Amino acid sequence: MRDGIRLRRIRNQARPRCSGASCDGCEPEAQRPWRRRPAAGPGVARRVRRLGNSGQRPIGARGLGRGRRHCHARAAARPALGADRGDPARGGTRQSRAVSSTTGSVGRGRLAGGEPVTVQEGRHTSALEFLDDGPTSERDRPLLERVYELAVLAESARQAMTGRGQVVLVSGEAGIGKSRLVEAAREQLSGRWQVLIGHCDDLAIARVLGPFHDLVGSVGSELTNALRAGADRDEVLSALRAELSWSGRPTLLVIEDVQWADDASIDALQYLVRRLGDLPVVLVLTYRDGELAAGHPVRRLVGSASGVEGTRHLPLRALSIAAIRELCRSSVLDARQVYDLTGGNPFYVSEVLAAGSTSGVPRRVADTVLSRIRDLDRVSREVIEQLALVPAALDKQLADRLVGDTAALMAAEERGLLEVTASTISFPYELVRRAIADSIPAVRRSRLHGEVLKALLERTDADLQQIMYHARESGDGDVILRYGGSAAQAATHREAAGHYGLMLEYASALPAAALAGLLESYANECYIVGDGQPGIEAIRRAIDLRQELDDPTAVGEDLWLLSRLYRSYGVFQAATSSAVSAVAVLEPLGASRSLARGYANLAGMHLASLQPSDALRFAERAVAMARLTVDEAVLPEALNALGSVAWDLPDVDAQSLLKEGLEVAVATGHVDAACHAFAILGRGLADRFRLDEAESYVHAGLELAQVSGHLGWLAPLRTELAMIEASGGAWDNAVSLAEEISADQPAQQRSALTVLGRVAARRGSRDSIELLASAARSARDLGDMRSVASVAAAEAEAAWLRGDTAEVVRIASTPFQQAVEEQAATVWPELGYWLTCAGRQVEMPASDNPYALLASGRWQEAAGIWLAGGCRYEYAMALCESSEAKQLLLALDDLTSLGGRPLAAIARRRLRDLGVSQIPRGRPSSTRDNPAGLTSRQLEVLQLLVDGLADQEIAEQLVISVRTASNHVAAVLDKLGVHSRSEAARLGVPLLLTPTARSR
Repeated sequence: MRDGIRLRRIRNQARPRCSGASCDGCEPEAQRPWRRRPAAGPGVARRVRRLGNSGQRPIGARGLGRGRRHCHARAAARPALGADRGDPARGGTRQSRAVSSTTGSVGRGRLAGGEPVTVQEGRHTSALEFLDDGPTSERDRPLLERVYELAVLAESARQAMTGRGQVVLVSGEAGIGKSRLVEAAREQLSGRWQVLIGHCDDLAIARVLGPFHDLVGSVGSELTNALRAGADRDEVLSALRAELSWSGRPTLLVIEDVQWADDASIDALQYLVRRLGDLPVVLVLTYRDGELAAGHPVRRLVGSASGVEGTRHLPLRALSIAAIRELCRSSVLDARQVYDLTGGNPFYVSEVLAAGSTSGVPRRVADTVLSRIRDLDRVSREVIEQLALVPAALDKQLADRLVGDTAALMAAEERGLLEVTASTISFPYELVRRAIADSIPAVRRSRLHGEVLKALLERTDADLQQIMYHARESGDGDVILRYGGSAAQAATHREAAGHYGLMLEYASALPAAALAGLLESYANECYIVGDGQPGIEAIRRAIDLRQELDDPTAVGEDLWLLSRLYRSYGVFQAATSSAVSAVAVLEPLGASRSLARGYANLAGMHLASLQPSDALRFAERAVAMARLTVDEAVLPEALNALGSVAWDLPDVDAQSLLKEGLEVAVATGHVDAACHAFAILGRGLADRFRLDEAESYVHAGLELAQVSGHLGWLAPLRTELAMIEASGGAWDNAVSLAEEISADQPAQQRSALTVLGRVAARRGSRDSIELLASAARSARDLGDMRSVASVAAAEAEAAWLRGDTAEVVRIASTPFQQAVEEQAATVWPELGYWLTCAGRQVEMPASDNPYALLASGRWQEAAGIWLAGGCRYEYAMALCESSEAKQLLLALDDLTSLGGRPLAAIARRRLRDLGVSQIPRGRPSSTRDNPAGLTSRQLEVLQLLVDGLADQEIAEQLVISVRTASNHVAAVLDKLGVHSRSEAARLGVPLLLTPTARSR
């Protein structure tokens, strides 16, 4: 089921720093007044988890059931560590994925014939440095997950220096890093070593003794003359042994790609491996074991070498997900996606990172894969192209239906293009499958998709998503219309919207009622995933059809959905008009679920228009009708509406109403209402400066929206989180969140611009003027008067900080009067305070809002509320109203730490007026022992960098987006003046031991 997803535990607590209460590096939480940790809402996680486990679909419309500043290009262009550096790899069979020792751990292994090997990871590039203490070009490029292999090579070199020759067999698929491993060992051997490298080539007619001819120019005259003269075999072998017998200089002899060796070269290697025992030689043979068919002559060579004392086998494995995370640290790509696409093959990983995208196939990868296909016979080539169009492993039944004689698969399997088991056939890598599929001409591709579709339709257990995929690719509209609805019901909301949209492309011949239902389903899914514009167009078409069919109930329900879509898309006036029309159509039909839902929606529109009395009237009607009809499907929406209004009512417990609605929404599987409740609770509690509780509800809503696929709630909830972070003094984090809100989300962009403008104003940036002006224009365009008033408060504060009191009066007067008249208790106190700061005498109703207290001279009470709520800047602002130097110095300390320069300047001026002569001008005492001047959030990020976490893991730990995590990492690197995460981690250890860091 789409919403039957187990929710992960809400991770809103900081990463633990110690394992016990007695740790010297930690202090009691009470000593960290500004370290806000979101408190889990009362039972919230438990109740939301029940929703995730319920297996119920959310109730939709009409019950349809439905950054970083690093140079990514330069970093990505480096070959993936472990990848071959020669020509593009070709073919090969994927090795099983095994993780070598990871960073910071000890890698242990046992040599083929003897004692165990132990090596400390982190120094893997110098596993041979006992031979050479000088610098090498590769030392700045760590070779990931090859610690044990380098240790084996080091031990082999040590043995060879004592006159006991060694054979090292390095095997693995193409691109696995055989050449890269050999190169790392070669470049760290001292000048006393002779390094000889020969290559076998994939030629139609192999060169006789080809790899040994590559040695000419690097070996002595005897072997050179024998090779050039085409001497007989015995003479060449004798010269080769003489070349390797020089005791004064040990030799590393590497023969690459032995699977392509000619018979004479294999005979020469057979000769050598049996005579290495008394030679100062390390013979390294690299080969692709997946290309050694039964009877291949190299199998005999490997068998002979395996029986010789001193032979080591080094089968190379693909990179683990941990290694790919390390490689992705300087990339915007998601490590898990890269791993799933490449399987950890270093060559594929390096090409994907260089391309900077996981959506296409890099050119070199495509060329490599297609070169292998061209060598197949026509039947095998056609078979593998057919299979490449199935984006999943094929079971035996489907494979037999598509392929027929599976003997045609043998050639492809031998070349490592397919993996065949008794029950399935699959490609070793998704990247290989894509490369083949993309190469098929469009007409042929469509026909082949039709063949797959035909085979699927003959089965009773076919996957609906597969049917829809192949029907789309083959253009079969009949199948799309027949199966699309069922596929949408079984899919995620994003996929469901795609299925319904695809059905509409072939729906022109449907009856009017069926077409209207399809349009309604599509519009509802668009609302859920936050795709407003196509949803608006679809539901307007549905309304026209329902009117032609004379179905007033359906018209009213569609108008309700249109109102929700308009509001989510930021078209407030059209949303209000549609809400009014929905109620006008439904009221004459009598009490119903649809009318209760219409009342609840209209209440929200009136509240946004600063008409609380009308909002209360319709919200009460909605709740009464929902309770009267015992309709738990609509009751959460009604309670959300009443709870929203009740925040401004003195005798009503808004939080209890909203929690009741949340309980019902969770119990009934109404995800949209649950997300709405989380958002209302977060906003209401934040307006009352209870930031810990607010943040816990917003995080719970974000997690629910993400795991259930209700993506339309992500932007509103992230905007709420940005406002909470700004109120809590986490300005960098607030800015990062606000900057994520894009221009195509106008309903949230106004709030995001307000956050950016207010933070800029408090920091003293002139950018605040244009940011807040844009926010004001956006609010006016939306027609949301509550938003207009909120932006006006931010503009008034910015004008006051600039010393422009006339502008304060101009901005705040009208919104203040309107808010007082409509009793909008969360809006007027701040506007009234800024008017009093500008010297304007205003009458304000009695209120315990801290802004109202501050305006009436009760700054101590206001400071206490803001201190308890974790509002650092507002707390300092209240202290600035004091006439005592001690309080002003406390305010100055906090403002300087926050970077609130304009208000800090005001505090200094008041201190001078009090006759204080020694006024701090640098960083406050609380951050003097933090030389980098990191914020609380940046210190958290630094700790996670020290712990070795990637951006994705940091995002999960701090419950923020990956982009925000990357921005924080970039800010930390910038403040520390370093260019890499490892440098930041090294510098971070002493910083995190400072009292300031430990107290946060």
